[in-house]
Amino acid sequence: MSKADHVRSKIKLVCGSRKKGYPGWPHVDFDHEGLMENYLHRLQTALPNCDFTVVFYNNAFEAREGFQDNDQYDGVVIFNATHGNGVATEFLNLKTPGVIVDELHAGSGDLVRLNTRINKEHLPVVVVASSDFNDTVNAVRLLHIRKQLKNSKVVLYKNFNPISKENEAFLKEALGTGSTWKRYLAGPAGLKEKLECLKHNFGVEVVIKTKEDLEGYLAQVDDNEAQKIAERWTRNALGVIEPTAQDVFESARMYLALKKSVEEEQADAVSVDCIMMFYTTEMSAYPCMSHVQMNDDGLTGTCESDLDSLLTQLVIRYMTGYASFVSDPVIDTATNQIIYDHCSAATKWFGKDSACSPYYLRSHAEDHNSTSIQTIMPIGQTVTTAKIDIAHHAMALHTAKAVGNVSEEKGCRTKLAAEVPDARLLLDNWDADIFSWHKVTFYGDHRRELLDIAKLYDMKVIQEDRDIPRFD
Repeated sequence: MSKADHVRSKIKLVCGSRKKGYPGWPHVDFDHEGLMENYLHRLQTALPNCDFTVVFYNNAFEAREGFQDNDQYDGVVIFNATHGNGVATEFLNLKTPGVIVDELHAGSGDLVRLNTRINKEHLPVVVVASSDFNDTVNAVRLLHIRKQLKNSKVVLYKNFNPISKENEAFLKEALGTGSTWKRYLAGPAGLKEKLECLKHNFGVEVVIKTKEDLEGYLAQVDDNEAQKIAERWTRNALGVIEPTAQDVFESARMYLALKKSVEEEQADAVSVDCIMMFYTTEMSAYPCMSHVQMNDDGLTGTCESDLDSLLTQLVIRYMTGYASFVSDPVIDTATNQIIYDHCSAATKWFGKDSACSPYYLRSHAEDHNSTSIQTIMPIGQTVTTAKIDIAHHAMALHTAKAVGNVSEEKGCRTKLAAEVPDARLLLDNWDADIFSWHKVTFYGDHRRELLDIAKLYDMKVIQEDRDIPRFD
């Protein structure tokens, strides 16, 4: 487990109550204490990494006074359990992130007014109006995710050493106008600006390491351990198509080197500027298989130094415990499909203790080098795809149904095909100026949780599979 997995959150549970003997919703002698005792037990069971404190406020004055200690907590949840007492309204006046849970048939008259104000004023408050307590648990978990992100650390490998004019010309021809080339042109100054934005808005710390640092970790690798890992990857594969035994061994060494750097930094994720570093320096292997193994082990390994996708993967992992798939999607309007393509994919899609999907060991597709993976991903299930853009403080998302694994030599190795109602709509709503090409896919329908995460962080959102106006 990483450092963020051990984080504990202090959550304040506020019950909007009323003194006994006064009529009104829910009724004159409602047992607010018993209600909260029940809810406290259920939340403690569902969210063991959270420490809860329960308080009762009977009116707006008590709430105004009581909310003065909110900064001592990592999150505040208002249980809207009485109509007309003003407690939740006082919380909205603070304009701070939080959750309001409606006790149905108790505070429901207030809730519709509260939610109207939240939406009109774009307040960072999530509302739960559901008889299913799991919806309350999911909303409260989002407050814990905020704490996890604040305590997350990422190791990012970049190569800022000057490259020759010949190499630069080769890169420009090979990469075209893609994101890798744009990140190269942005240079250290562009990266610094993004890191500052990531730290300010989400609290995530990034530790920069170089090609020389990576070589140092590679020199420490135990080759016997690497050989055992390579043999296990090979033994468990359906087949090894392009890579040699030496290719797989070098990928295992890369995994152990990157794992060492993550452990040394007590980090939660790692990303390598792999395309740039492989094309311009003498790298022994792509990190594709390292990312596979880390994602299977409950950590996060992200391709191509893509911090936007990495942040999205961290949110998904903290929210569900699931691995996720960073991809270069392809849209096919003839079949109403989106095909998620990439050369690094997990095999354990439903948590580190889940069953492994079958896979082949393949070469990295674009240049037929090193070792990557072609995973046969589960089908017949809903998948959610998202992307958080750090610079624009925005989120894109859509859902689809996984229907097949595509075998096609063009593009990347793993290809999951998913059906959407209208692929043309998805294409037209895709804002590449903001979200670029990469998207992050994981199993299950998690649209609501992602929309709520966006609300807590006051992010703009585009739901790409719905006909909505684009934002600036």
